[in-house]
Amino acid sequence: MRVPTDAIRRRRSDLVWAGGGLGGLVLAGSVVEPETVTAFELAVFRACNDAPDFLYPVVWPLMQYGTFITIPIATIVALLARRTRLAVEMAAAGVAVYQVAKLAKDAFPRGRPGAVLADAHLRGVPVGEQGFPSGHAAVSAALAFILFAHLPRRWRWAPLALAVVVPAGRMYVGAHLPLDVVGGACLGIAAGALATFIGGVPARDADRSGSDDARDRAVA
Repeated sequence: MRVPTDAIRRRRSDLVWAGGGLGGLVLAGSVVEPETVTAFELAVFRACNDAPDFLYPVVWPLMQYGTFITIPIATIVALLARRTRLAVEMAAAGVAVYQVAKLAKDAFPRGRPGAVLADAHLRGVPVGEQGFPSGHAAVSAALAFILFAHLPRRWRWAPLALAVVVPAGRMYVGAHLPLDVVGGACLGIAAGALATFIGGVPARDADRSGSDDARDRAVA
């Protein structure tokens, strides 16, 4: 018996991802020092931030995937494609994670690289704002988690690749330090996982794999 194409399922593993994401955010925040950077964190930052300037025209547009404007654009595209569940999940997770990231900056205060490091390369980014966690990394990770669950297998690499490029790009332009983007990514994963658990994901992959357990959890 095949699962209906519009059937959904709720994965208990999403709750594990959500808990792991929140735990990662708290762990990263607990080791952040307001005015210092560890040697390892500095080395990772340098690897990105010291990259050549000619990469900026390529990095900058890709980095916009993590901005707030991506949320309504992605939502509208999903609605036009008649993927209402996907649209609602992206809108809810994207807005929530964007707001929570702003609140978390007060809970884990640390300045951006320009305020912590004297020789950071700053490429069109402010110096005086709080850096942890990265809102760009949070938004891109949340959208990537949700899209990975909804997109056909051949397209899943795209949001995952952008979720890696955005944090690396934020370090390249001097907007965030490594723990900033790690904390943001963890927050995004938690939000995306909660959204897919509450809203559900397509059951078609479970049908292809022949998993009776997954089919039993599918609901129309």
